[in-house]
Amino acid sequence: MSQDIISKINEVVAKYFEDNKSVDWVAAKKVMPELIEAGVFSKDIKKGLPLRKLLRALDENKNLGQVPLVHAERTGKDIYWYFVREGATFQTYEGEAPISKKERGILNTEGSDKFYVLNLCDKLLKQTASRQHRFKFLLGDLHRDGVTRTPIPVDAFYQGSSLVLDFFERQINLNEEDNLNKKTISGVSRAEQRKLYNQRKKDVLAEKGIKFIEFDYSAFECDKDQKLLRKKINDSKVLKGILKDFIV
Repeated sequence: MSQDIISKINEVVAKYFEDNKSVDWVAAKKVMPELIEAGVFSKDIKKGLPLRKLLRALDENKNLGQVPLVHAERTGKDIYWYFVREGATFQTYEGEAPISKKERGILNTEGSDKFYVLNLCDKLLKQTASRQHRFKFLLGDLHRDGVTRTPIPVDAFYQGSSLVLDFFERQINLNEEDNLNKKTISGVSRAEQRKLYNQRKKDVLAEKGIKFIEFDYSAFECDKDQKLLRKKINDSKVLKGILKDFIV
């Protein structure tokens, strides 16, 4: 392994944390654009595969210490790679549960107002949120089996700020309204369950020391269908007011 390549990686990672002062750790693949720009890799393949191969090779040869800020999160046979700021400690929130690829594809539709707003939040907070994040300590009601429960998703989790954001888009249509009137296994309507879950998010996240902020489309300029007009300058001003306590 070329020491020049290792040195460049270390320089890029150090620069990343210097530019993102509120971030204590980051998934290694998130630094790929900076590594490509620095000439470490010519292009990205499969969301960080070149970097993963390099780190695995160092790991297998017991040379992982050459990249002092790397952290290997080992789960069975799998290894998840992270970079951790010097002096900081990598933390996974208790029972963190990843979202499936199917859910991510549906819920993070690139053209949605929610995706647009959260992208603006990412830029203001200088962090990349974990979208549709789930914590195993934030659970829904019991299933029909009386035993299992599903983690309740939140729209965005900012690890570096211990912050969760929930954004509500346009008003529901009539079909959605009919669905919200249906009874759940808990005996309440879906609409009522939504309110209960929303309060549960606030209460449980507060117990864990995680700030919870919710806002909706009405905070922004919208058209007649309650879709955002997407005036970035104005929308960013609104978000700066909402996120003022977290913007560095």
